[in-house]
Amino acid sequence: MHATGPAWRSLHTVASLAECNGERCGGPVILAGLVLGLGVVQLASGPLAQTSRFSLELLILLVLRLVGPMLLALLALALLLPRWLERVQRLGTEAWRTSTPAAAVVGALLMLLFFVAAMCGGVLASPRADLAGEIRDLLRGVLLLDLSRACLRAGVFLGLVCFWSQWRMALGLRLERDPGLLVSDQLAEGLVLLLLMKLVWITVLDPLTLTASPQ
Repeated sequence: MHATGPAWRSLHTVASLAECNGERCGGPVILAGLVLGLGVVQLASGPLAQTSRFSLELLILLVLRLVGPMLLALLALALLLPRWLERVQRLGTEAWRTSTPAAAVVGALLMLLFFVAAMCGGVLASPRADLAGEIRDLLRGVLLLDLSRACLRAGVFLGLVCFWSQWRMALGLRLERDPGLLVSDQLAEGLVLLLLMKLVWITVLDPLTLTASPQ
């Protein structure tokens, strides 16, 4: 039996969209992760005079719990909005049915890529000469549950903002608004939406708690 039904075609479309979106966002995400890792560790170990271990733990906290998923979703939003608009122009209000799950999948995968890039940048910027020791400390500080939550959060954020943006752009095209203005408007609205989702997530769904690591 050949899998050629509508469900298979939709799944294939989602996978193809996720691959294209990943190719579009992969390079900027890696660069952003490296910059964040280098900057945080250099700041913490330099002007703030913190230990190498504390610098890496601070980086992990920032990437996984505080700003990572929202920063990633905002970067992907800016990169993918023109493509989302193009699909709305071709498919109308049906575009979200495949674009939204594709955005959710690529958001989770890009979060993992962003985390790895940030950790590589942090290790390279660490003042300790023992690179193997840095990596061991780093792996001990990473909780699989926290990483899974961060990937889930990034996927949810990007998927929801994709749905909202395509719905709003479809309404704008019906009113014959300029596509360039639609993209800029959705970038601003997407930022507000991401901030609201971040607020709901850290106050209701997954409240932020800090636990001192044993020395």
